[in-house]
Amino acid sequence: MRIRAFAAVAASAILLPAGCDRAPTISQATVPLIVEGDRPFVELTFHKPDGSVRKARFLIDTGGGGFLITEPLAHDLGLRWGPVTHEEGSQFGVVVGSPDARVGDFRLNLNPERTLVVVGASTTLPPAAPGHAEGTIPGHVLAQYDVVFDYPAKEFTIARPSSLTHRGVQLPMPVSKPAGFPRTEVVVDGTTYGFLIDAGASNTMVSETVLKAWGGRHPDWPRYTGAHGEAAMLGGQALETLSLPGAQWGSIQLSNFDVVSQRAGVFERYMTGMMSAPIIGS
Repeated sequence: MRIRAFAAVAASAILLPAGCDRAPTISQATVPLIVEGDRPFVELTFHKPDGSVRKARFLIDTGGGGFLITEPLAHDLGLRWGPVTHEEGSQFGVVVGSPDARVGDFRLNLNPERTLVVVGASTTLPPAAPGHAEGTIPGHVLAQYDVVFDYPAKEFTIARPSSLTHRGVQLPMPVSKPAGFPRTEVVVDGTTYGFLIDAGASNTMVSETVLKAWGGRHPDWPRYTGAHGEAAMLGGQALETLSLPGAQWGSIQLSNFDVVSQRAGVFERYMTGMMSAPIIGS
């Protein structure tokens, strides 16, 4: 979870690169879904001004605030950016115009005001996180389309809105505007909690207030200081790790999994302000 480059940018018109038609050239595309360190990645194709093609691996981050491009990739694409701003130890510059970015042959509609170069960075992943990403596809880009994360088949599909026939159990997933963050509800220990669906994070996270309450009621649930086990792949800071025996997600029973805690207020106040309803974690 990267909190969260330009996540709270005010609503603005979605603009297309100069010379682009408003209708996409194709209705959908399916590409390999690469999973490393419990995070999903896809390869994007960029068409440079000189007509050449540059491919780059991007993290798919439904909880991400900006379409992020590393500085080396930006140079390869011949991009320019405006004044640099600082956020949470990183430097960002808004791209002048929008690059021609595609999933397969499916061209993404990018908002220039939320297309950012991460200045001085060669990856958009958190420090110490496994894998590599030359950029990040955020929630507000995905929110324009139908998308399918098929983890068993290792495929990612993106399509025009309402053009796909979906299978499986359907659950409510309100998406906030303009942030584009999807929300869901999960029942833990008999109580329903709101969560951000954050594909870009490698582990479930909750407020430290919630984790402490669960741990206090259930001292038999394994509990560790900091990030423990697979939670260490999160790459960011974790106050504690707690192992839950399970949870209920709609009609689906989730088996044992770990959650890590973030400082109080990150979810309840900061992220909730960009959601359709309150959340306590992701």
